[in-house]
Amino acid sequence: MKFIRREAKRLAVLLAFAAIVRQARDALRSLRTSASRRRRIGRETLPSLADDHPSAGTAPRRRVGLRSVPLDRIVGTMRDPSQNTADFLPLPRLRGQNWRGRWQRITGAMDRLVMLPPVELVQVGDDYYVVDGHNRIAAALQVGGVEVDADITQLLIPGFTRPGQATLDASSLIGADEVRQAGRGRQSRMVVQRGATDEVSRRDLAGDRGEHR
Repeated sequence: MKFIRREAKRLAVLLAFAAIVRQARDALRSLRTSASRRRRIGRETLPSLADDHPSAGTAPRRRVGLRSVPLDRIVGTMRDPSQNTADFLPLPRLRGQNWRGRWQRITGAMDRLVMLPPVELVQVGDDYYVVDGHNRIAAALQVGGVEVDADITQLLIPGFTRPGQATLDASSLIGADEVRQAGRGRQSRMVVQRGATDEVSRRDLAGDRGEHR
């Protein structure tokens, strides 16, 4: 009986050791997979609305207002051509000294839990494209954020806007020329201007709507 108990204890130790080794191997594999995914995302270009939806330039749009948007529903940029990698950071050749200064201000504000201005998004169906706030979205993703506050304008594209998702009225429609202006980085006349009450203003973050925001 003593022999059986001794062997049972030895087997239990071996099984526990094997479980620890398996967990360590799985953790290492997960880290490698995550690092590989980050490198791949860093090389891929963020999709442009013009590429995903060529008819967007002629589509009417409707002001929605401020909402919380899941980060995993933000899938692309209004810039055409795209100037960002899939992690919403600027293309490597565009990450100059001015951008690094803005990036440090954004990450520093997040470290201090300072409230940042809402990003600006265009909604197509259930997906969203960035007009302004690429760096803030990139920073939120890096710290494991789930949602971001956004000022939303909805594009009304047949086949992508679900019934009941948008209600058309003359006062809410914005001309399609402003969609094209947003794609070129120009500010829409319908965007709400935020005053000095912001904890961190757009002027602080992007140098009056800098090129790579």
